[in-house]
Amino acid sequence: MRLFVKYVFLLLFIAAAFSYAMFQGGFVSWFLFYSVITVVIATVLVAVYPFRIVKVEREIHQNVLRAGESMTVTVTLHKRALQPFFYVRVQDLIPMKLGTYDESGSLFFFSFQKRLVFSYNIRDVKRGSYSFDELSLVFGDVFGLFEREKKVSCQTEVLVYPRFHDLPSIPDDARPKQLEGRRIQRSFEEDRSLAGVRQYVAGDRITSIDWKQSARLTKLMTKEFESYQGEGVVVAFDSGAIDRNESIFEHSVELTASLMITFTEKQPGIKLAVRFTDWVSFEVTQSTISKGLIPLARVAPSKDGAPQYHKVYRDWAGMRVYYVCVGLNEQVLNVCKTLLEQGTALIVCLVAASSHDRLFITELEKLGITVFIENE
Repeated sequence: MRLFVKYVFLLLFIAAAFSYAMFQGGFVSWFLFYSVITVVIATVLVAVYPFRIVKVEREIHQNVLRAGESMTVTVTLHKRALQPFFYVRVQDLIPMKLGTYDESGSLFFFSFQKRLVFSYNIRDVKRGSYSFDELSLVFGDVFGLFEREKKVSCQTEVLVYPRFHDLPSIPDDARPKQLEGRRIQRSFEEDRSLAGVRQYVAGDRITSIDWKQSARLTKLMTKEFESYQGEGVVVAFDSGAIDRNESIFEHSVELTASLMITFTEKQPGIKLAVRFTDWVSFEVTQSTISKGLIPLARVAPSKDGAPQYHKVYRDWAGMRVYYVCVGLNEQVLNVCKTLLEQGTALIVCLVAASSHDRLFITELEKLGITVFIENE
């Protein structure tokens, strides 16, 4: 009905201009009438003429994004210099749940510029992996009669890392003869027996070089030591989140990232394990922290619990495992029993504990497992 009224108004406008020219006569009256006809014809031609975009670019100004930060997006449309249009309204389609924003588009009127550029801000971005897919372009005329919409594809991937913070103290287990999980004054090699020597490769510790063998063979040689229980650290995140709200899950991811970064600052490297549909493990060092943050950015809550038996548990044998979970249940308890059978030094980490969790905490403590609750 609104479009019909617009057409009626346009016809009445043309009829009024023609009537004025017929009854008034003279140059001015007919000039007004022909001007109106020229504008109407130009409007129709521009509306019919296809608007062609040469290229569309979307730029994210921040190289690294963490949850809670703001991001600036700049969109550039490259068009032909003589491309006719009265106005075009460009709207960037933002992925759901990315963040809050006021306006993600702009309005451009007739211009000979080859580039149409606008920017907008997204505040309080949420952790996750997002994909910008399309831009919506709406073209119109001066009378608002003809309006066409066109979708332009422009793929842009955005990865928002979880937040992390300094941990004032690292949770420890109750076993007496284990590493503290932090850098100590003496060398790691002092408590291990020498297994042999090999040629030095880049990345080996300087304190491990066998200078006598290096001098005799005229090339750098590195000592190899036998490993011992408790040397390695595993930070494992269980994504099972049955009956837990989104906030608890996000804070659990944040705790995992904080543990990972804290340990990489204090020792050469650790293992990070994240459970998606299955357990996935990563070797993380201080120089490859982003390698561990990427899976933590992409992990989502899982409705399935962790399996009681898994091949990855055997790889954690004899290591110190920080098992971060969103909440405790029977499945988590069974996993903890399996890890104890593998000889791990196990610390279960929670952000908060509900009354339901307290029942399982009692069971874990009876097994000799340390339970660390961050908010307490």
